[in-house]
Amino acid sequence: MKPRNFYRIVIGILFILTGGASIVTTPDDAILPSALLAAGCAFLVTGIIRNKRFGDDPESDERSRKIGAYGLSYAWLTGIIGITLLFWADYFGIVRMSAQNALAVSVLLLAFSAIIYQMYLFRKGDVG
Repeated sequence: MKPRNFYRIVIGILFILTGGASIVTTPDDAILPSALLAAGCAFLVTGIIRNKRFGDDPESDERSRKIGAYGLSYAWLTGIIGITLLFWADYFGIVRMSAQNALAVSVLLLAFSAIIYQMYLFRKGDVG
């Protein structure tokens, strides 16, 4: 097991335990325990999946780095277009959103479009 994956698993377990302890000690506050549990699960699942998928082999090569870069570039352009559309929709009164909601939509658009573009490009096999 690569040290990176081992550390992810250990950090995930620690976050989950801390989140569980935080639930017990501060029953009124749900934000911190939820964040700790979510982060812990993300670290744990990522460490386990990466260890199963790659083992001790290299995790990336030139092709996968190129696909990742193109996917993030496409996601960035999609985000710029989405944010521009949100601006014009607000300007013309089509949609009224608070700043918090607009930022949440923007972050979700950027994250999901990056995942979708990279999945598509990895299935396609290459870019260009």
